[in-house]
Amino acid sequence: MNLRLAGKQSLKALRRGLFAGSLAFLFLLSGLPGFELRKETGSQMFELMEEVRRLEARPLWPGFEPEAIPTALFDGQNTYLFNFSGQPKGFLPIEGREGVLFLKGQHPSVVGNRRIRMSGIWVATSVPQAFSPITKKRYTPAEMAAVIIHEKFHVFQALRHPDWRPNDMALFDYPPDTKESVALRRMEIEATRRAVAAERDEEAAGWARSTLSIRRQRLAGLPNRHAVYERELQRLEGLAEYIEYLAGGRAVLDGPQISGFAPNAAREMGYLEGRWMANLLDRMDTGWKDRMEAGEFHYPEERLETVLRAGPKPRAFSAGELQTIREDAASALGNKEKEREELAANFYAKMGTCVEFIANENPLHLEMFDPFTIEAVGAAKMIHKQWLILKNENGVIEVFDKLCLTEVNDRAQVIRLVIPGISRRKPLAQGPGYVTMTMDGVTATFKNVRVSDRGNRFYVYLKK
Repeated sequence: MNLRLAGKQSLKALRRGLFAGSLAFLFLLSGLPGFELRKETGSQMFELMEEVRRLEARPLWPGFEPEAIPTALFDGQNTYLFNFSGQPKGFLPIEGREGVLFLKGQHPSVVGNRRIRMSGIWVATSVPQAFSPITKKRYTPAEMAAVIIHEKFHVFQALRHPDWRPNDMALFDYPPDTKESVALRRMEIEATRRAVAAERDEEAAGWARSTLSIRRQRLAGLPNRHAVYERELQRLEGLAEYIEYLAGGRAVLDGPQISGFAPNAAREMGYLEGRWMANLLDRMDTGWKDRMEAGEFHYPEERLETVLRAGPKPRAFSAGELQTIREDAASALGNKEKEREELAANFYAKMGTCVEFIANENPLHLEMFDPFTIEAVGAAKMIHKQWLILKNENGVIEVFDKLCLTEVNDRAQVIRLVIPGISRRKPLAQGPGYVTMTMDGVTATFKNVRVSDRGNRFYVYLKK
């Protein structure tokens, strides 16, 4: 996805295109059938919310009442807030539009598809766009409205299940792929796909049992916290995407193909398999949602294991299929490793003026990032291509649309951030005990620091 914009557009404008925290892609209403441009300000947003109200009237999940959840939309010019109790600073009522507030310009928190807190209240947010940035497919009105319902479900999860919070820092030191892990991941995806696509229940159950067996084997090869992360992600994002597809009437096998390589694949599979396993449970255990809400099980795969315990024998890939999968996995991994080697070589070759934040004494913690545009280039070393926000109690740094590298310690805390290719010879502004940086997509402010430089390399040591 190319988010580069020309001219005077700001970092905030660039962030409008980012799908933060959700594989439910952004969309733009302009030119879409059913949502023609109108003279009335915000008319597209109003029509979109009418579609949301139509879709959320059907039962989607026990206790989930999406119509009661506030929603904020940014249409590229202004921000609209629906069904919010109170009136946040800067927002004004719209005459003739009960329950709708208006803010000229973009609210700083409404930057993508995500849940936020506004004046202490959870709000589902979205920045509508027209096409999937990956498949380039144009969304239908129902599909677009369902993205908002996806984010409303995340608000429901935050309120009803606050412990459903995967720790995304697990991606920063996710174990590197091996030929075996890539092959197992491909087998797992294909077995799940066959289960979902099967016309006969016996065939679906057989392939589902194979999925669970392969998945157990694959996750057993990971450190426990990474295996837990994948299960928690499947529960949080996979179920939200299941609700989105259910509300929008999308086919169960619809959606983009996943890359299949760690660390990105962990999140990709969370969405995909969470949705697919929820669909299998709809088929094999119609009361599973009520049981999950009652706390009888923690993860969809856990319930599927129970339901299938006395089911038909697992289906198996043929010897020829297994050989093909393994050969393709080995070849693909080889190509991926070469791609990563080239990325790392180019990164280090173009250091130029470089700023390093050294945080061994006071590590940085993850605030926000784009999990789909990261690449592992070494043990606990990750190159970020799109968006990263890190902070500690003494400051915060945001890097957007610029390559940077993180290194983490054995507690998955960022102890080093490298930002190469800075355009100015002296990139840092310093005062007594503090430093700031604002250029080239980097915005940083820290106090209690020590700064040193060696030629065109600048080092910022973050102290307690």
